[in-house]
Amino acid sequence: MRFLIVFFLVAPIGAQTLGGFEPFTQKENAESWAFYNYATDQAFNAPWNFSNSGDPEIYGTFTGSAGVSLFADIMSSNGFLVGNYASAEIDTILCDIFIEDINTFSEVEFYILAGDTFYYSNPYIVGESGWTGLTNSLSRDQWYIYDEADQQFSEAPLTEAVLFEVTEIGLNFYPSSTAAGGRIVAIDNFSLLPDLSSPEIKISTEDSTAKVSFSGIEGIEYTVQNASNLDESNWTNVGNPFEIIGESETNVPMGNKGFFRILSQPFYIEAP
Repeated sequence: MRFLIVFFLVAPIGAQTLGGFEPFTQKENAESWAFYNYATDQAFNAPWNFSNSGDPEIYGTFTGSAGVSLFADIMSSNGFLVGNYASAEIDTILCDIFIEDINTFSEVEFYILAGDTFYYSNPYIVGESGWTGLTNSLSRDQWYIYDEADQQFSEAPLTEAVLFEVTEIGLNFYPSSTAAGGRIVAIDNFSLLPDLSSPEIKISTEDSTAKVSFSGIEGIEYTVQNASNLDESNWTNVGNPFEIIGESETNVPMGNKGFFRILSQPFYIEAP
């Protein structure tokens, strides 16, 4: 018997259990986020829907070579995206960002405020103008704090104690030159999700049955699939999609031998 074990993430289709999801479809929600301009040291309600489309977003514009932030706090989206990340088992930040002009853009980073300390992700270098998806793990990716006295960053893991009370979360955008003045950066589909890393999957055989087992987590729906070859159209579900916290075992008749994969669908709760 041949086994190919693959773990797939598929795009969000709805809202259900763990994690906040803010698509900025409501102007009121969008403007409850903040746009901070480092050039003027001022914060404003985030501007909404520069694309004037049915898929709106929030955005900001650069002033010269100064950076800007777009962020949420207790006043944003009804406080839906801040609070105790540790107890909610939030691990992953996922969003789409827009860069109008990559030639005048430098980098972007996630940040959170917990207690009175700001924590920063590694910077992301974006390859082209337009929309790009960003993903960051609070546990598996490195985070940093900035020492004002030494003017240096140092590594700072996001422990449960840190994530106990997150009061602000957002992104910092940095231009590369004064030519960025007036250029737009934007955020859409901001999501807080569980750990999306692949679970350890085991396959065993006994008599006329193959057993597929792994450990599931809260906030994820899983689907076991089987195929006789790797044609995308050939995959079929083994049973129905299911939620599981802890160990899962799926028995598959040996007649269905071939390749196996597990699809993972995070649940989303759209901000009210």
